[in-house]
Amino acid sequence: MKRFDSILLKIFLFGLPIVIIVFAISNQGMINQDKTFLKWLWDLTGIIFATWMALSLYLSLKLMISEPLRNHVLTKLTFIRERDEREAMLTGRATRTTFLTSIAILVFLFFLSCFQVSIGKLPPNKTIEGKHNYLSLGIGFRFLESPRSSMPKDTPENENIFSYTCLPLSSTTLILILILWQIISYNYSMRRLTKRKME
Repeated sequence: MKRFDSILLKIFLFGLPIVIIVFAISNQGMINQDKTFLKWLWDLTGIIFATWMALSLYLSLKLMISEPLRNHVLTKLTFIRERDEREAMLTGRATRTTFLTSIAILVFLFFLSCFQVSIGKLPPNKTIEGKHNYLSLGIGFRFLESPRSSMPKDTPENENIFSYTCLPLSSTTLILILILWQIISYNYSMRRLTKRKME
């Protein structure tokens, strides 16, 4: 790993607590911009926050293209240790297990994000053969985020009992869950395989 990247990584890590504090202060509205000193302090924290964001973007891109940086950072983040050939072999097997389970989760989430279900009651003047309830099923697939409009609207006439049109979690939450899943799944698989080898 290059010395320049190492310095930037340390700045990023040491700057993280500062960014969290700045974010907490800004959300609480603790800085009154009418006062000159506090306005200057507010501007300074804005510059710090913008610099940290640019640094995080740079490091994220560098992690994708730089193998030395990726090996240095992500092996520590995921607790990967390969001290001998046996551990290297176990790492390969644990990584394979984690990869396959992650693909299975992604397939499950993909279908959940496509399915649309709506259950409700029709008004008396719109009943079909005396049936008051309706079940609407649909599939939606979009390359770009946009409001879903293919499901029946909940109007004053229609009483919507249950409606599912997309995953309730935000994309940020899903990405965070998948990152944590990768780390937890790998370490769990590694421990299980190590125990099995020792028996």
